[in-house]
Amino acid sequence: MSHRIPLAQPEELHSQVEFSSDQPQEGSPETQFRRRPDARFVRKFFSRDLRFPDGREYEIWCFEDDRSGRRFPAPPIRVVEGQVVHVTVEPSKSAHTIHLHGIEPDPRNDGVGHTSYEVTGSYTYQFIPNVFDPNNKPNSGSAGSYFYHCHVNTPLHVQMGMFGPLIIDPRRGRGWAFEDDPVGYDVRAETLLVPYEVDPRWHEMNHAAGLSGEDVGLHRFEPKSFYVLGGDLNSTSPPRGDVAVVGEVLVPAPGGKPGLMRVNNGSYMPTTIQFDGGLVAEVISHDGRPLRVTAGANAGAPVSLDTRANPQRPGTLAFGAAERYDIRLRAPSTAKPGDVLRDAMTVTWHDWITGRAPLATRKLSVRII
Repeated sequence: MSHRIPLAQPEELHSQVEFSSDQPQEGSPETQFRRRPDARFVRKFFSRDLRFPDGREYEIWCFEDDRSGRRFPAPPIRVVEGQVVHVTVEPSKSAHTIHLHGIEPDPRNDGVGHTSYEVTGSYTYQFIPNVFDPNNKPNSGSAGSYFYHCHVNTPLHVQMGMFGPLIIDPRRGRGWAFEDDPVGYDVRAETLLVPYEVDPRWHEMNHAAGLSGEDVGLHRFEPKSFYVLGGDLNSTSPPRGDVAVVGEVLVPAPGGKPGLMRVNNGSYMPTTIQFDGGLVAEVISHDGRPLRVTAGANAGAPVSLDTRANPQRPGTLAFGAAERYDIRLRAPSTAKPGDVLRDAMTVTWHDWITGRAPLATRKLSVRII
């Protein structure tokens, strides 16, 4: 017998208080207070054995749209501040949701299954990214890097692959990380970087493993395979193969705007990125929020990971599960288009209990454009 409360008719739940008092709910509800969208996306659930670049195959649950094909990670959702956005989930295997991680819509559209809807058919999530207010700089605007994921049996479903990037551009357009970005970036050199690892045991579990209180081992995560997912966000063609991985990062030659790397940690392990080879890295946003100087007029307050001052002590960025960073990347002053900086970045996974490293490392090269 289902433990879910039958979904109430929309007209019965006019206020947030009424809505929140009738949890949890399951079904295919109508979107309340629906508006005409400026941007619309459909995400369908799929389950498929995918081959990774090292030849290993794992069952992956993920999202697809009409153009992406059944690949991993899920296709990006990219919108602009102030747009009315609709994201329709159409699951085909039990209940799923889409949680817009880092965005704060109303509870109906938050996608946290146990406090909102668990969708067994379809639902259209509606949200409007906050618009930058120049009179309230520290706390306004939502341009930056986020991600979306299923929030049913969350640790398992995210590990199984049910996540994808969510990027919000400022109104001034792509090429600016946020509305008052004083530098901007070269759109030819915008990269998504997602550390991710696989515990094969988890990929043998069923959709609802552990939800009835049984111990299925979800408190033990023992990864055997490690990957850096993502790639060129300027590309309009689907990635080759089943899984999109980062082969190299594009960085503009000196004299122009820098590149931008959007880091989205899909790993359950503490992770670091080390920058070498004279590469200049500056953290400009964290979890979709720009680093601003709040005591003065200066808009930018980047954290420098510059490797030039002391090449023996490369800059390192450390982060945990689900954290996002936007990083400006500049080439060394002597670099020329076509140069390749071998092993200019090192991604390292640390043990989540002891902090020991490395569980694994992956080297990335930088190509100068």
